[in-house]
Amino acid sequence: MQADLKDLTANGQLINLAAHGYSAQIATIGATVVSLEYRQRPLVRSFDPQSQRPVYSGATLAPWPNRVIDGRYSWQGTEHQLPLTEVTRGHALHGLVYLSDFSILQQSAERVELEVLIPKQEGYPFALLLRVNYQLEPSGLRSTINATNLGDLQAPYGFGSHCYLVAPGQRVDDWTLSIPAQQVQQVSGERLLPQAVVAVAETNLDFSSPRIMGDTFIDHAYTDLQSAGGQGYRVELTDQHGVGSYISFDESCPWVQVHTADQQDPALNRTGLAVEPMSCPPAAFNDGTDVISLAPGASHHAAWVIGAIEPN
Repeated sequence: MQADLKDLTANGQLINLAAHGYSAQIATIGATVVSLEYRQRPLVRSFDPQSQRPVYSGATLAPWPNRVIDGRYSWQGTEHQLPLTEVTRGHALHGLVYLSDFSILQQSAERVELEVLIPKQEGYPFALLLRVNYQLEPSGLRSTINATNLGDLQAPYGFGSHCYLVAPGQRVDDWTLSIPAQQVQQVSGERLLPQAVVAVAETNLDFSSPRIMGDTFIDHAYTDLQSAGGQGYRVELTDQHGVGSYISFDESCPWVQVHTADQQDPALNRTGLAVEPMSCPPAAFNDGTDVISLAPGASHHAAWVIGAIEPN
């Protein structure tokens, strides 16, 4: 689909969606959620699409989410070295498509389907076709991701999403958070190296019952997620009146990274909560935890929803 020049931005073509009281802006670079609102109330921390996207906001993460430590991993007996994209910490961060310009396959007032090829390249000699679909529904913005292995080798694969949820107000500290997880992965040092997975009850990171976040620092992966009445996993963020946003996902994402967005820039510092459903944890390519082995010709599909929380 040919781009209208008026829709071109620093983040590629901008697509506007509206339905069911929701409105969203999607940018083609990184298949990025630029903004999402319900009745003009923000549900994610938005950014100006004419400026560089800050801290991976709204980006699609594939063929791995989070970090590959030192950019090195072994797959089926072969060692691979990825370019280090998180230079200060010495890791390969958030996959290969967050800077890719996706093609628009289909578009309507409430839906857009995007596609990009992940070609064989340094450190990832596998070819994948990635399709990302955004659909506004009564429950919110449904995101789906489908990956197909176009090559003749088993391919390591993982995925995630990087939206920053918000509630009314200015800072994370004042919001109430609920994460239906029984375990969390500890990290160490400035490099945030993954350590043991422990019970949340043994840490200050237990949000299995809703509580105000205060000055808690989080940049951790949660797991052992508990389903809400058979309706999947649901992370909720609300203000003191119970107004806010949620993200829900199913067992295709057994991990969720949560980050309080501690940044030096005041406009970004603790002004949104990154809630990132993931198929695998940090360093999964390093140790193999929950890495999807995608056979030649095979596909993998997953979905999640971001929606509004309104008091009864």
